Parts: sequence; structure tokens; C-alpha cells
Amino acid sequence: MDYTGTDVSMRIPPYYRRPGWQRFLAGVIIGALIGWCVFLYQFGKTQEDMVVELRKNELTINQLEGNLELLREREEENNETNEEGESPFIIEEISIIFENENESRLSELALYDLEQQAIEELEHLLEQEVDSVAENRELLLSTIENKRFPSNDYEYNLLVKQVTLYRTLELHVEIVPVSED
Repeated sequence: MDYTGTDVSMRIPPYYRRPGWQRFLAGVIIGALIGWCVFLYQFGKTQEDMVVELRKNELTINQLEGNLELLREREEENNETNEEGESPFIIEEISIIFENENESRLSELALYDLEQQAIEELEHLLEQEVDSVAENRELLLSTIENKRFPSNDYEYNLLVKQVTLYRTLELHVEIVPVSED
């Protein structure tokens, strides 16, 4: 009780009864929710891109480490056996090019995974002479075409359309999903 005889108590003004304040507070809450949703979407998209990039980098590092080891072994063998200084053409790199990359509608990570699986299947051809690989080209084609490559819970076959042999073995392939019969 107040000494002046009036009953003045401290209260929060009744803004909740005014429609202008109600609209303002509803707008603030809805704006905060929309902002949070936009943030979550952007953050998720960024994280997905980073996961794809990280996976690609891991696969590339593993492949390059394997290539480095093969090159070191080849250099040691060449130093021991090849005294004349003349080296034959050998396959130093394997490249896979997808002809129907856009039509297959696979994600970038799935395409990269298929490419790495195909390269791993042909990795034994690295450091082989081009002449010996050319003689066994049919075996090379059947190796790729008869294997199923799993990716994202689906399996795919690769049909070889073109083969280029030089220091880089280049295969132009078409991705064909395996039908479940």
C-alpha cells in the first residue's frame, strides 16, 4: 500500500491487447523462424559440399600415394635393368571419361566414386608397356564391361565406347544402371 493513499503497482503495460504490437511480435517471431530455416539450409548445403570435396581429396590422395609407390618401384627397376637409357612407352596414368554424365543424373560424388572404382580395376595396367596392353585390349574391355560397380545403393555397368592408348590410358565409357530382374 502506498503512503499517499493510492494503489499504484508496477505492472507490464498490456501491449498484448493492442493489434499493432501483436502484428509486430508475430512478424518478429515468423522472421526469426524463416531466418533460422534459411541458415539451416545454407549450413547444410555448405557441409554437403565440404563432405564431397573431402571424400574426393581422400580418394585422390590414396591414388597418388599408390602411383608414387609404383613410380619409385619402376625407377628402381629401370636403374637396375635398363642400362641403355632407352625406355619403352609405358602407361603412366588411367583416365575415365563418362559420355553420358549429364543424362545419368548421378551426383558428383557418385560419378567420382564410379571413376575411382574403374581406375582401381585397371590399376594393374599401370607401368605396363603400351604394346602389351594393346595386344590384350579385348581383355581390358571385358574387364570393365563385365563388372558391376556399386554406388549409392545401386549398381552400374560401364560400356566402353572408345579406348585411347598412349602414356595415358583413356577410356570413354557410358554409365548403364543394372536392372534388377
